[in-house]
Amino acid sequence: MQTGIPTAAQVDEALRRTYARPELAPREPGALDGLRAWWRQFWARVGDWFDQFGNLRDASPLVYWAVIGTLVAAGLAIIGYLLWSTLLRMEARDLPDRSREARPGPGSTNARARSAAEWEEEARRAAAAGRYREAAVALYQALLLRLEAAGAVRYDPAKTPGDYRREVRRDPDAAGALTAFLRGFEPAVFGGRALDGEGYERLRAAAAGANGRG
Repeated sequence: MQTGIPTAAQVDEALRRTYARPELAPREPGALDGLRAWWRQFWARVGDWFDQFGNLRDASPLVYWAVIGTLVAAGLAIIGYLLWSTLLRMEARDLPDRSREARPGPGSTNARARSAAEWEEEARRAAAAGRYREAAVALYQALLLRLEAAGAVRYDPAKTPGDYRREVRRDPDAAGALTAFLRGFEPAVFGGRALDGEGYERLRAAAAGANGRG
């Protein structure tokens, strides 16, 4: 057993051995340590700014209240903008989609709002403007209406092109022409394939064959 007061060297050695233990070793800086330090410094600066701002009320009341007024106006403007944007979104959600009513897609419930001839005229206008995909959709609507008038299909907005393809099989002539039309129509409208003027003319010829028009 050791007796007496330890020497300075013995104390240093004991401390060295103690702090050499793994659990007391200094931790390596982590990835978040820098972020934590920045966050603490940020709020310290914010606190300093508020302290200085509080002193500004006594040092310069005019500037103090000008800053307060600016902050309040900015806050009200932000709240007003958020409310206005919310009301616009709610109004847009409740209003009917006018562009969709004007140019229905395949199977739209508004297809009957126009005659087959009107849809064909729409197709011609769109094709003349180079909007071939839009023209193909109008041509599809016209084709369905003419096939229904001929008794080859029964129009239903819930039906897909495949449904019409299966339904028209009882009319071999119409079935062949409709199949030829859909062979070019489906990849362009549903598959994202590009449609140019030549491809549109093939669709128009197939539609003319399906409804008996030259």
